Amino acid sequence: MKFEQEKETSNQKALRLTLWILCFFSLGFALVNIPRQGDIDGIKQEIKSTNKQIVATRNEAESNSPLAATNNFNLIEQEKVANDKLSEGLRTTFGGLKTKEDFDYKKDDIQKLMGKKFTNFFVVYNPDTQYVKNDNVHVYFNNVTNIHNAKIFAYTQYQVKKGNESEPLSLGFEFDYDLATQKVNSYKIITFSTTDVLASEGSNL
Repeated sequence: MKFEQEKETSNQKALRLTLWILCFFSLGFALVNIPRQGDIDGIKQEIKSTNKQIVATRNEAESNSPLAATNNFNLIEQEKVANDKLSEGLRTTFGGLKTKEDFDYKKDDIQKLMGKKFTNFFVVYNPDTQYVKNDNVHVYFNNVTNIHNAKIFAYTQYQVKKGNESEPLSLGFEFDYDLATQKVNSYKIITFSTTDVLASEGSNL
């Protein structure tokens, strides 16, 4: 009986020692991982900076919105101006340039309508490509949330000479457009269709 009590006491001592060791390591781990004041200050500063950036971005988005009362912006009117400018530019470029003199004479006008990059890429005289006419131009506006970066889609179908006949072609563009200054920021071609494609997809001719 006495032996069993001593054995039990030894077990309790071992358990107590184990618990103390665990407590010691836990306390040491906690002390090591306590964030330093400098780290906390840095985190607080990052949070403040992020909040300021969020507020600035929100304010910029609101000021660039066509719904902002402060900019007194007439979205419908400015979309009409952009529609007219892009339509005229595309109609003149694809179908309106028939001679070397046309290319030289109308280049500046097209640049005012479409921007320098567009003009330098497309308004290049090529005697092998003779335009017959422009059949139509369509301009579509995406939902405008930023008057300085409006997304506009435009499609034009035109004809060029092919032997003694003419061949219909079409081009589709996506414009990044500043409605406040009425200028093209950038553009990219999104579709190009030849006679065979137009025949299968349908044509506006």
